[in-house]
Amino acid sequence: MVKWVNLDEMPEGVVKAYTRLFLTAPVAHWIHNAKTQMRVLQVSQGLYFPITINQTEWDSTFTCSPYTAYVLYAQDEIRRNLKNPLLQMGLLGLLKGISWILKRGKINQNVHVNNFLLSTNPYPAWSGQELAAVTAFLRCEFPQHALIFRSLNEPQHASLLHTFQKNGYHLVGSRQVYLYEMAREAWLKHNNNKQDLRLMRNQNLRYLSHEAMGAYLEEALVLYQKLYLEKYSWHNPQFSLAFFQACHRDETMVFQGFADAENRLRAFSGLFVIENTITSPLVGYDTDAPQKEGLYIHAIQSVFDYLFKTNKMLNLSSGAAHFKRLRGGKPAIEYSAVYMAHLPWFRRSVYGLLLKISNQIGIPLMKKYEL
Repeated sequence: MVKWVNLDEMPEGVVKAYTRLFLTAPVAHWIHNAKTQMRVLQVSQGLYFPITINQTEWDSTFTCSPYTAYVLYAQDEIRRNLKNPLLQMGLLGLLKGISWILKRGKINQNVHVNNFLLSTNPYPAWSGQELAAVTAFLRCEFPQHALIFRSLNEPQHASLLHTFQKNGYHLVGSRQVYLYEMAREAWLKHNNNKQDLRLMRNQNLRYLSHEAMGAYLEEALVLYQKLYLEKYSWHNPQFSLAFFQACHRDETMVFQGFADAENRLRAFSGLFVIENTITSPLVGYDTDAPQKEGLYIHAIQSVFDYLFKTNKMLNLSSGAAHFKRLRGGKPAIEYSAVYMAHLPWFRRSVYGLLLKISNQIGIPLMKKYEL
C-alpha cells in the first residue's frame, strides 16, 4: 500500500488542498527560504503524508534543514534568551565547533515525513502500524538519506514514539512546546487569563472573522514578518503573500484578527488543524506598539477561542514560554525521530553527536531556563 501518489489520487481535505500548492508551483513561491522538493506518500487507505526531500541547502528554513535548526536557529535563540554572557559564549563556541562536523556528515541529506513546512507539523491519529513498511520503502527510494519525522512529543505521541524506537529510530530533542487541552472554565482559573480578557475589553478592538480577514492579508503578512523574522529569526519560514492568500481561499488555515478604529490590522492568528490537533503557525501583531495595548494577547486569545469552540488539543509551539506557562500551558519536549541505520559509519556518528548534544545538554537547559 505504501506508494507515491498524485493529487488526483488523493481524497479532498486539508492535506490535499495544502500540498496542492507545493506540487503545482515551486516551493519557494510560497515560502521564500524553503529550498526543498515535496512529494506525497500514501501510507494506508486514507492516510497521506507530505514528504520533503533535501540534499544540502544549508541556508534553508529550519522546517526542512536540521543544520539550520540545530546551528543557525539555535544561535539566534541563545543570543536572544540567555542572559548569562559566559554560558552564551560557551554555547555559541560549541555550535561553531560542531557546525562543520554536521556539514561533513551531510546532516541535510534527509527526507522529512509528514512535513508541512510549518514550525509544528500536526499528526493524524496514527498507531505507527505501517512504520516498518514506510521505512523500507523510503530506504529503497533514498538509500543515502536519513529519514526524519519532526514535531513529536510525549503527551500526544507516547505510543508512537515507542513504535519509532522499536523500529530503529533515534529520538533527538529539538525544543520545548506548550500544550493546552482544557475547557474555558478551567482556563479561567488562571488569573492571567482573566486579566487578559479585561485588557482586551479596555482596548475595544474589532474582531475579524476568517471571511473578514480576506481584506487584511497584506497587513497580516507584515505583522508576521515583524514578529517571526525581525524579532525572532530570519530562519523562520518566510511566507509569501501568495501563500497567505491561497491558505485563506482554500481554508487550509483559519484566519482571525483584530482591527482598530482606523481599520488597521493590529493582531492576527492563522490556525492549521489536522484532526484533533490545533497549531498556530501564523501569528503577528504590531511589535512597535506599547506592551500595555496587549496586542500579542489579542492574537493568542483568538487561538484560545478556537480551542474552546472545538474541544481539540492546542499545540502552541515554542517561544514566549513564561507567558504560556502562566496561562495554563503544559511544557513538553518535542522530538524528531531519525532513522539512520543504513547510512555510512561517519554519518551515523555525526547523528550520534547531535543526539548527545541535544538530549544531554539542550534538553536540560530548556527545562532549567523554561525556554
